[in-house]
Amino acid sequence: MTTKNPFYRNHLIRDGINQAIYDAMQLDPSIYLFGEGAWVKAKYDAPQILNEFPDRIVTLPIAEDGSVNFAVGTSLLGVTPIINLITSDFAFRAFDSIANTAAKLNFILPDNEPRRTIVIQAEFLLGGPTTGQRVEALFAHIPGLYVVIPSTPRDAYGLMRTALETPGVTVFFEDRMVPDSHICTVEQLSPFHDENKPITFGQARHCTHPAKPTLTVVAYALMREYVEGLLWEHHLLERVELLDLRTLHPLDINTIYGSVRTTRKLLIVEPDVEFGGIGAEIAAQLLEEDLSFTLVRLGGPREVIPASREGQARMLPSREQILEAIRGFV
Repeated sequence: MTTKNPFYRNHLIRDGINQAIYDAMQLDPSIYLFGEGAWVKAKYDAPQILNEFPDRIVTLPIAEDGSVNFAVGTSLLGVTPIINLITSDFAFRAFDSIANTAAKLNFILPDNEPRRTIVIQAEFLLGGPTTGQRVEALFAHIPGLYVVIPSTPRDAYGLMRTALETPGVTVFFEDRMVPDSHICTVEQLSPFHDENKPITFGQARHCTHPAKPTLTVVAYALMREYVEGLLWEHHLLERVELLDLRTLHPLDINTIYGSVRTTRKLLIVEPDVEFGGIGAEIAAQLLEEDLSFTLVRLGGPREVIPASREGQARMLPSREQILEAIRGFV
């Protein structure tokens, strides 16, 4: 069964990310891991990387802004840095170096200089007023950044491989609240690198394949898991087309619109603050093209994360709210 504990820590997605990094490091000697406690994280999360590439793991001081600038500097020397900020909240401390330095780097290099590749990692885990804040929409707003949030291990593997092979700066978020659930058991238990191929940025994933869908649902990260679980439990798989965004920028608006043209009904479910979020951008782009479909958005309130677990549960759309919205359509 899908766990109902919102503080569950995912392991398989992290394994997919680290397997992708390991495979890429075997092929590319320029890839290095940087971050606070980088050695400790590798010891517990990616021992194969620590055992085989110990000289390419660099622990940095507790200074997130300086760490990102350090990574940018090493990229100019030919390194492909992966800088781990640990938690999404620490991204605030590095926001200036990400938005004003890293994101602009490839746009100010001379034409004869190769474009640099930088990956910035951070994780979400709802845990209090200053722990687990959703910041993906902030980075999706910044020109020069790719923003990635996988919701399955296979996607985590493929998207990380793409991030390491794509010139540019990728902000790669890991949602630690996505459970190791039964939803994609076959996918999760198979080797991450069976197909050994990257996943192109800007391509949403079809999680369901109904012949004649009557509703389009767009979600990502933890909300993809919530929605897919409800569709299984309530036998709605043949009526709802569920799309997992996978990347927030570039955004696969064409796939979404293609589905909505058929169903004429759209439900957007996001784990971020609803106000000014990714769902609002999707709604705006679609409604600019077509005003004749029905749209509902579900997201988090524009409030500080409470300290209590009971209060934190209000920061995400609940399964009950999502199911009520789906049933209101189908």
